[in-house]
Amino acid sequence: MTHAQHGATDPASVLCDPGRARVLGRIGLGAETDSRCDELAAWVTEALDVPVALVSLVREDEQVFPGMTGLPEPWAAKRATPLSHSFCQHVVITAAPLVVTDAREDPLVRDNLAIPDLGVVAYAGMPLTDADGTVLGSLCAIDTRPRHWTDAELGVLERIAAACSAELRLRLARYDTDRELDRRDAVEAAHLRALDRSHILLTAARAFGDATTVADALTRLAELLDAEFTPTLLVPVLVEGDRLHRLGDAGDPHPARFARHDATPAATAIREGRLVHHPDRASFETRYSAAMIATFRRLDLQTCVAVPLLDAGGPCGAVVLAWDRPDAVEPGDLLTLASVAGYAGQAIGRAGLLEHRIAVAHALQNAMLSPLPQVDDLQMARRYSPADARENVGGDWYDAAPLIDRPDGPGHRRLMVSVGDIVGHTLDAATHMGQIRSMLRQAAWDHLGEPPSVALRAVDDLNRGLGLGAAGSAFVGYLEEPSPGRWALTWTNAGHPPPVLLAPDGTVELLDEHDTLFGFAALAELPRTDHTRAVPPGATLFLYTDGLVEHGGGSIDEGIADLLALLRRHHDLPVRDLVDTVVDVLAPEVPDDVVAFAVRFPVRTDSGA
Repeated sequence: MTHAQHGATDPASVLCDPGRARVLGRIGLGAETDSRCDELAAWVTEALDVPVALVSLVREDEQVFPGMTGLPEPWAAKRATPLSHSFCQHVVITAAPLVVTDAREDPLVRDNLAIPDLGVVAYAGMPLTDADGTVLGSLCAIDTRPRHWTDAELGVLERIAAACSAELRLRLARYDTDRELDRRDAVEAAHLRALDRSHILLTAARAFGDATTVADALTRLAELLDAEFTPTLLVPVLVEGDRLHRLGDAGDPHPARFARHDATPAATAIREGRLVHHPDRASFETRYSAAMIATFRRLDLQTCVAVPLLDAGGPCGAVVLAWDRPDAVEPGDLLTLASVAGYAGQAIGRAGLLEHRIAVAHALQNAMLSPLPQVDDLQMARRYSPADARENVGGDWYDAAPLIDRPDGPGHRRLMVSVGDIVGHTLDAATHMGQIRSMLRQAAWDHLGEPPSVALRAVDDLNRGLGLGAAGSAFVGYLEEPSPGRWALTWTNAGHPPPVLLAPDGTVELLDEHDTLFGFAALAELPRTDHTRAVPPGATLFLYTDGLVEHGGGSIDEGIADLLALLRRHHDLPVRDLVDTVVDVLAPEVPDDVVAFAVRFPVRTDSGA
């Protein structure tokens, strides 16, 4: 038995590939008799002395046999089987021959229903491909008893498969030819240029579909127009408020920024929102100033076209093209230019909006995720990685805020720490994050002397009462120093991944007590509880969001186990380095927001003992 190693290729991605499915459709062969394919199957049975031979085309859910000899009923009448009865699918998946001596003992196919239902025991299959090498099916020889296939037999089968592939490619070529003839029958020879224009528009649609910056969109526009229309001169112009900005000097002595009302082709196209076309120099010279005419003559230009770039809000710019010959563009070309400019204008509008959103997102994030406070004896470090790298903002948060001293003794310090995860990865999630984080700070101050569950309950009630719609998980903890050098942690957990208390010797403890998520009406009346624990001197409280431990296909429990192992291994790192190491190792590139936030407590001195 020989066959290619399996496992590296996802079978579904191969069998369900849309491109392969289209090729199979173009061939026009199915579960009906095809005389040429039957001849090829008969050739295999005669040449290899086998009882069954098939020309098998493998679809996403079945295989069909346009060519067949020796197949038992009812399969002979059906000329098809489901993939549960298919050896040939493995030839398609691996794009390699499959040779089986005894299928009943082969781990790849021994459970295949073709063995009991079709009597398949020995199998040899060769790939059938199109001109691009896409494997469409298999030409196979089948025996009902174990068989050692010789090199000579496999060589014969390979040559017949090559002939069968050639037949399939011929059918594809005939199909393509027929389609082209039908198309040409439908249009006149004078419309050949229109086909070129359609190609240009298709290229434009693809070119601008994923442009993410204004500069990128303009570059793609220039490349497309240069390739398709070969202008002597191409100059983009952008609208900047009430001024226009010409990009590139283009040999023009006029200022790069000029007014909308100036007498230039670009200003006219933008001001009037229409294509401006001058087929020759005489037409151009009737419209513009002496200085503009002098520039046109100096550059030896004859034809000029200015096309507005229109987005949803109106003209966002224009592109000016000029040629050194008169009548350089046909009327149909003008329509194509306007259409291409329309694609470009929409792309520029989208890119401009995205750039604005990025700027807003940066400002929003900087405003909401403030620096950590300076607290004597406590070392704090955090790392925030948003899911949406373009907008650089997300729905997770971290926070640390001092609370005022209670009047129960000098030296008593308290600090609220929190991490949370708002559902979603958009600016809406970020807005909710900022609101909940601020509300939580306010609630902690409004309920001084009460446990963190009271503050979290107040935030949940206000969130629901105002109809904000924010929902997610949160950990809220109060760090308190009731006496110098002695710290305690009181916390409540609304469905958030459990924090870790890391002892100086590397011992880890999960603080896994938790209640339900916040922001869900069905859970609003469920109780919230508080938990208190003394913090060992020199310990580190490690807080995080689920993006750190829930990714890569594993469970969250596996992710937490990885986190604990990493913390044990690096427990002696400085807190800043510890946070960076954990994020770099566990979440270098993940599709979710990631927060890691650590607080290291002081080692108790003799005076604080």
